[in-house]
Amino acid sequence: MIDIRTNSDTPTSDPIPDHIYSIHQSLIQQNIITHPEIIHCSEEWINKLEKDIPNTLKSSRLKRCHYVNHCPICNHLRKQRVLSQLNPYRQSLLDNDGRNLLLTLTLRHHKSHSFEFLHRILNESIGLLKTSRTFSKKLFPSKYRLYVLTEYEISWSEEFGYSPHCHLQIGTTNQMPLNEIQSLLSEEWRRIVSRVSPSKNVIPSYEKGVDVSDNPSGEHSKDKDPFEMESLRKLQKKSKRMIKERFRKENSYSLIQMQSMISDNTSESSDFLSVLKTIYKKTLKRFRSFFLNLNRRHPLYSQVIQIQK
Repeated sequence: MIDIRTNSDTPTSDPIPDHIYSIHQSLIQQNIITHPEIIHCSEEWINKLEKDIPNTLKSSRLKRCHYVNHCPICNHLRKQRVLSQLNPYRQSLLDNDGRNLLLTLTLRHHKSHSFEFLHRILNESIGLLKTSRTFSKKLFPSKYRLYVLTEYEISWSEEFGYSPHCHLQIGTTNQMPLNEIQSLLSEEWRRIVSRVSPSKNVIPSYEKGVDVSDNPSGEHSKDKDPFEMESLRKLQKKSKRMIKERFRKENSYSLIQMQSMISDNTSESSDFLSVLKTIYKKTLKRFRSFFLNLNRRHPLYSQVIQIQK
């Protein structure tokens, strides 16, 4: 397996798609990214410290900044590395009658709620949920749980403002019905958010606070990847309504959409600019956006390790 940490060996083997570089450049041009190391990410070739990873014939690599919460390039690399680490575990689980469940957890939000406020409530609530008895003992006990992949996302809409939310992919051999999981999680999520938040108007409803689905592929949030960028620009010229129908989810824009559109001369781009500046300035390192927890005690864990050897 290629170790993505060492990045590319040649310009033609660079694992970063062109559109990620375009986002990076747009954020620099708009003075959203101002840190020198992030600005110059992937511009310089340096010698590898580990000569044998991933290609023994190539001794150099691109120098990355490693600010994974603020640099689109390093954020993309980190996600690819985590997903490549997860894939063999998910496949082994599916081959042994397990399930990859996708949990989406949201807060009730309004335009009056600041990003910092929602950001804090979501972060603290997710931490409490994953250590709660309902989650860790009743729904996903260690004997069934192979992994938990946590992914925080941020979307924004003109009507409702910021919408931080969290996706949890859970690899489990527990065959509890989805509607039962949904019911127990909805109740627990409301209880935890009400405990964390000083404001009652962010407590989600039973119906919309939690969504649970069986998700073998692990894919979600299709609107995160709007590139076909040329198609998007053509749609912009034809009809704003068509763009909304194709790319918006409940009239909101994902973070990657806003990043990709700030250089376009549209009425929305100026709004996106101020929103992105707030997100980039206020996002804290402790608010980790994407990480994987493996359960080494699960029987399938050792099987995957043996296969990889």
